[in-house]
Amino acid sequence: MSEFVWSEPEPLEDLHLPDWLLTTAQRRRLKALLVLVLVWGLVSLMHGIPVARWFTIGLATLMVIHINRLLRLQPAAPLPPLRWDPQHDQELETESSESKLLALPCVAVLIPAKNESAVLPRLLDSLTQLHYPTSHLELWAIDDGSSDATPDILREAQTRIPHLRVYHRQPGRGGGKSGALNEVLPLTQAEILLVCDADSVVPSDFLVRTLPLFAQTQRASRRPVGAVQVRKAVSNAGVNFWTVGQVAEMASDSYLQQQRVAVRGIGELRGNGQLVRRDVLEKCGGWNESTLTDDLDLTFKLHLAGVDIAFLAEPAIAEEGVTSWKSLWHQRCRWAEGGYQRYLDYWPGILSRRMGVAKSLDLWAFFISQYLLPMALVPDTLWVLFTGHSSVLLPLNALVMGCLTVVLYRGLRQVEGLHGRRLWWHTALGLVYMLHWFPVMIMTTARMCVQPKRLKWVKTVHCGEI
Repeated sequence: MSEFVWSEPEPLEDLHLPDWLLTTAQRRRLKALLVLVLVWGLVSLMHGIPVARWFTIGLATLMVIHINRLLRLQPAAPLPPLRWDPQHDQELETESSESKLLALPCVAVLIPAKNESAVLPRLLDSLTQLHYPTSHLELWAIDDGSSDATPDILREAQTRIPHLRVYHRQPGRGGGKSGALNEVLPLTQAEILLVCDADSVVPSDFLVRTLPLFAQTQRASRRPVGAVQVRKAVSNAGVNFWTVGQVAEMASDSYLQQQRVAVRGIGELRGNGQLVRRDVLEKCGGWNESTLTDDLDLTFKLHLAGVDIAFLAEPAIAEEGVTSWKSLWHQRCRWAEGGYQRYLDYWPGILSRRMGVAKSLDLWAFFISQYLLPMALVPDTLWVLFTGHSSVLLPLNALVMGCLTVVLYRGLRQVEGLHGRRLWWHTALGLVYMLHWFPVMIMTTARMCVQPKRLKWVKTVHCGEI
């Protein structure tokens, strides 16, 4: 008979979290405006004083060193999965196997759902196929004030899934997805929390492949693993240009996540398919209800708390990609604002290097390439148009686009298994698709400087088509 192989992770030491890490950030608009003024001022200085252009050359040189190391190192081999034999499921749950079951962590699957009747049955069906004893598995569906058939679907599902628990959240409760998760957290008893979006499909070997990562310490950093993120795949990949672009985006993100972890950089949570240790989450104050992206915010809190986030490319969790430019725009604006908010919120910890030197360097490299360069593109373009100067950001922009090309190419080759002309064609499509980030980031950073209220959350509509 197969046996589970599991060892408990070492208990966490006192994290010594500062007060600002557990409180809602203030004055984001003022901080966003200050950053924008500094960026525009620096670009203008480089145009006005030619010698200041050496700053760009120096910065590009440092980023070349970081990118070379990022693309050169090989990620660690994945750990073997927990041994599990589905044919002995009933046998493992007998009294004679009680001692083996007690060695396993209890896992709670949290499913926030608001008007998700089109996709929720598919997710629930996939969760019933998980290779994990139901005595150590909690399924929590959170009906967040749905006005469609979601409550009816959950009532029907409870009749055939005995370990499914449903929590009905009243309409109008604040906090969005974070608020829904925080309300259910005290009701769970699990050591590991798995968050799944309602449009996802979870493979049957998901838990036996991911849980072993919690039982080890990251070799390079010697820090405990506080969370695990798996690769996200697009279930409706062939619908149109937008979904094809999202396939390239997810593949490149998976490749980049692996490489960033390999250089002891920042592993990031992606919301769907993320597992978090309960003790770490509680010490971090739970999910932040004052942010648009709970996953990106929690990423920073975990790293500042002194734990690592591991990444696993296989198995992947499937989810629906948006199928129109309008839906993509709303979704990416939310991602951009939420991602930028965390830099404004946690800058004291970033500057104090609480994360460590390697993570701080990795963080700055991505902050410059993803946020500062799009901001700086506007004043640089205005100087070029109205004065005839050459672009001062050309070395940095060329470097970032070159790196993006390599990451797309390698991601599509390794993750999607593309080769030859098809690989080059999808890499080119991915590059064109990724250009949407520039207007998204430019508009988002400008809006955050002048608009007092945060971006209104627009729900991504899921159709349930694969």
